[in-house]
Amino acid sequence: MKFGDLYQKQVQVARVYGIPVRIDYRWFVVFAISVWLIATNFERGVRFVRVDPLTAWAVGAFTTVALFLCVFGHELAHAVIARLEGIETVEIVLHPFGGLARLRGEPQSAKAELNIAIAGPAASFLFGLLALAVTWIAKTSEYYVAAAAFFLIGSFNLLLAVFNLLPGYPLDGGRVLRALLWRRTGDFKEATRIASISGQLIAWTLVVLGVWLAVLRGDLLSGLWTVLVGLFLRSAAANVVKESGVGKRATVNDAMGAPLSIEPDVLVSHFVDQILPLHRQTAVPVARERRLHGILMLEDLKKLPRERWRVTRAGEVMRPVNPQLFVEDGTTLEHAESLMRSNGTGALAVINGVGELVGFLQPGKLKRNRT
Repeated sequence: MKFGDLYQKQVQVARVYGIPVRIDYRWFVVFAISVWLIATNFERGVRFVRVDPLTAWAVGAFTTVALFLCVFGHELAHAVIARLEGIETVEIVLHPFGGLARLRGEPQSAKAELNIAIAGPAASFLFGLLALAVTWIAKTSEYYVAAAAFFLIGSFNLLLAVFNLLPGYPLDGGRVLRALLWRRTGDFKEATRIASISGQLIAWTLVVLGVWLAVLRGDLLSGLWTVLVGLFLRSAAANVVKESGVGKRATVNDAMGAPLSIEPDVLVSHFVDQILPLHRQTAVPVARERRLHGILMLEDLKKLPRERWRVTRAGEVMRPVNPQLFVEDGTTLEHAESLMRSNGTGALAVINGVGELVGFLQPGKLKRNRT
């Protein structure tokens, strides 16, 4: 999960890939409780394994450290993918309810949001499967204590992945939901609102479940913990719109024009004589069957001798397609305009989820219905 500032009392314990790793002081309380619970279970016998007190406490400490390292790995996966999407991570914090990777900014497209959100649960699933594989190896080799410990680690990671995929913000599943809604509607604010409402419903469900566990099942510890997690999620979900600091974020869908394009085989002379007089643009996308090949710039044509116009095709003088020349629909207009200023063309093609050209952006041609 990736929230805003939730805790103030933190201690930095490491830097990984340049990212500060901090621990909330209350985490140490949870750490101690976890060690105690695991050690107690091993003393009493867990999965048909019973050990002496010293071994039980050693296993409890090892298992708890492994569990929190897995939580850290979950958050680090978010941070790594965020960096690949061009977003730096301010810090990774381990807190009583898990962890968070606090990003320096919001993803600029639904695709980036989806990639970052899914990275954490994917890492947890991987950790879970690896731990269960070690469990099988240890059990086969008759290392039953190790098998029991790794079974707990594997089960925890799979549970963490499944829980985080619940479709409610601020859980990772809520971010996946927001990304899908954002991609479908192009409305970041509405996608965030729906994901937040879903998150609050899940949070209240956890609160009710916790009360049921504590009152009707007599499991006070599990019930209280479930209630606290539910209240934590409810608070984060209720404040998500305020924390995001945005109203409706304009996207390229709000400003792009119709995707007038020419094919790569079109002669420059035909373009200049027949197409350009009807469509006065300083840049034109070059595409075949709605697949972007590049962008043709008028300033580049000026460098081409006029006598060569009748033998030169658009594909020969266009600027070949690269990631700086296009964005996916749903990308924020702020990010698109920044890209237009830096890509050397002052223009940007817009493609959909299957790579088809659906729009075109130029500073002087932006639609005026922006919000």
